[in-house]
Amino acid sequence: MKTLDRYILRQLITVTFLGVLSLTMLLLLGQLFKELHTLLVESGAPPSIVIDFILQVIPFSLTFSVPWGFLTAVLLVYGRLAADNELTSFRMAGLSLWRLSAPAIGMGIALSGLCYYINIDVAPQGKNAMSSLVIKAAMDNPRHLLNASQNAVKLDKVQLYIEHREGDELRGLHIYPEKKGAGLGTDFDAIHAEAAQIGQFDVKSRILELTLKNATIERSDGGLTDLPLIASMPLRVHIPIRTQRKLKPNRFTNSEIAYVLEHYPIALAANRDKMDQYERIAKNNPAFPCAANLWSEASKDAHYYQSQMDKKNQRAFRTEGVQRASFACACFVFSLIGVPLAITARRRDTSTGFAIGILVAAIYFMALVFCELSRKSAGITPYIVLWLPNVLTIAFAIWQHQKAKFRG
Repeated sequence: MKTLDRYILRQLITVTFLGVLSLTMLLLLGQLFKELHTLLVESGAPPSIVIDFILQVIPFSLTFSVPWGFLTAVLLVYGRLAADNELTSFRMAGLSLWRLSAPAIGMGIALSGLCYYINIDVAPQGKNAMSSLVIKAAMDNPRHLLNASQNAVKLDKVQLYIEHREGDELRGLHIYPEKKGAGLGTDFDAIHAEAAQIGQFDVKSRILELTLKNATIERSDGGLTDLPLIASMPLRVHIPIRTQRKLKPNRFTNSEIAYVLEHYPIALAANRDKMDQYERIAKNNPAFPCAANLWSEASKDAHYYQSQMDKKNQRAFRTEGVQRASFACACFVFSLIGVPLAITARRRDTSTGFAIGILVAAIYFMALVFCELSRKSAGITPYIVLWLPNVLTIAFAIWQHQKAKFRG
């Protein structure tokens, strides 16, 4: 029996390796072409950053390439065994289909464990690093952030909308503060400029200089609106370095998610006005030199959660672990469903089982993606729905095994 297991496992490992390698390269190229323009053209990043980007994309790609590569291996290996009548010989020797499936099932369990580790630790770190690379490239050269787009660019607590850009000249620049009196240090409602020239960026002070031409400044005071027109107006925009990542569960490892779930209720209940008041008091009291910094950090932490952790995001964090575990079971599920579908192949029809297997896998992944929508719901529903694709596919696989009893 060990000889048979080694015979099948050797073929499975070889084909899985080749399948995972090929699919990873395809996913890598797709992700690279997607972000290459942003990194090299829009952000002006050096070509060397592409290497760092590739190293971070590979772990993220493995979450998809490992299950698909393994399924391809199961379908090809067992399909060939069936087409060459080797499975018939094994069955005549008294081996059941479940026994013949044991190497694939064992390998599927091992790969599911590997996928689970990738999903909970490696992939989130890679995805966060990918996002950080894009942000870092933009922050190192923020002149490339100012591009014409339907979306506003957020800088220094203001939103900039650009109608058109030619080189370093902006046509139709509109500036809106997130909150009146914030950001540029000027109390205004909006600034509209016919054109603007992008100046130098001081890396040390992180100040980007702009020169506005024919600028109109809107200031509202009660029912009056003042609209002075300035022919030429210098504008200095501070580009802060982003130190906190967005609260998206797919960028957090399981241990980090546990930390967020433990601390966000405290942060949401915090009173930031009182924190700011205590910070000002501590600054004026030389007896507590560190207290002001502590209150400042606590206020930033509270703002971090209060600005991003809405109810939808809370449910996403709570169900992220379940979603990752369910997704990691794909290799085990494919080991069950792949064998009976593969042996439907015959000498004259070797592609039927392979095509059906790929179709079932596509439906399975589509069901996983569709079930993710349930994460928006409250209660226990998401925890049940996220496991449905696995339960239904395993039931289908057992049914296929029963039908394949007399196939060889």
